[in-house]
Amino acid sequence: MMLARRLFLGIALALMGPSHAHDLHSSVGTGEAVVVKLYFIDDKPFAYEAYEIFRQGESVPYQVGRSDAFGRVVFLPDRAGEWRVKAMSEDGHGVDVVLYADEAARVEVRDKPLIERYGRVVVGVALILGLFGLLNLYLRRKKPS
Repeated sequence: MMLARRLFLGIALALMGPSHAHDLHSSVGTGEAVVVKLYFIDDKPFAYEAYEIFRQGESVPYQVGRSDAFGRVVFLPDRAGEWRVKAMSEDGHGVDVVLYADEAARVEVRDKPLIERYGRVVVGVALILGLFGLLNLYLRRKKPS
């Protein structure tokens, strides 16, 4: 009986060795971070929405996540160059920000031209007005007597 107990204790101690591999550690550091604040026109934050960050020319995201309660996306660029932050909510609202970060994480935002930003809205309104105009012409045509 004593031998079985010792054997069981020995096996239990041997199995405890690898258990420390599941221990989680953390470290806290500071660095030059880029903060992108996302918000609606009424200053309401774009909070808890999904985003992806891409390096220039890459299709696999450098970072993915959700914006914080204040609509902020924070990342530490690992190299200088062009970065793209894409955020999209489930209801279809979204933004695509292109920026340039240097080695010290100083950022230059490259805004899209107005036609690129609002082009879809203008085309949509034009299509709707055009359809109603054609419908109006069809309904007002003169019937032969």
